[in-house]
Amino acid sequence: MVKIRINYARCVEDSSKICVEICPVSIFRIKKLAKSEKPEIVNIENCIMCRSCQVNCPFQAIEILT
Repeated sequence: MVKIRINYARCVEDSSKICVEICPVSIFRIKKLAKSEKPEIVNIENCIMCRSCQVNCPFQAIEILT
């Protein structure tokens, strides 16, 4: 089973939608917090391990563990 970890300390709000927009199988969605919006992982069972989220995150905030 695939495990994906988001390092929220590195995830910058202005760029946090990249993973949501780029994922071809929609495993991410935006979680609205009190003062910010951050991605959260949903539907991880649909992950095809394309690594688009990991490669395209400008802050290296996504880690895929296999």
